[in-house]
Amino acid sequence: MDRLNHVKIVTPEPEAVDRFLREVLDIPEGWPMPSANAPPEYPPVPEMDVNWESVMTLRGDDDSGGRITGTTESGQFQIMRGPKAHIWSIAVGTRHIERAHERCVERGIPCSEMQLVDWNEKDDIRAFFAEVGGIVFEVLRVEPKA
Repeated sequence: MDRLNHVKIVTPEPEAVDRFLREVLDIPEGWPMPSANAPPEYPPVPEMDVNWESVMTLRGDDDSGGRITGTTESGQFQIMRGPKAHIWSIAVGTRHIERAHERCVERGIPCSEMQLVDWNEKDDIRAFFAEVGGIVFEVLRVEPKA
């Protein structure tokens, strides 16, 4: 089966995104991508007020539904209809969602509160959103319904 291999991100703050992935989500350290050019200085990305309402607005869909393509084994794509093509968030699953949220708060990373979302007939999703370097991440854990 084909699977999602990796996500390619462009941001004025790659070091911040790298720290978030390694220090908050425990993604293993990788390696630098070499270049003959020195990195230019960019102004920092304005911080977003991260809450569930602002993230749903950022999502930019027209609320007419969509589909999930893929499975939990292959990786999934959430595809929704809207007037502008864009990737609105990167979802990362973790067993340690409470620890990840605490780390965001400790580091001053703009993030929403955690919320339990009804997902399907047998599972819920506990999740929060964090904005790092202009990129929105959804940090989530799938849990059996209570």
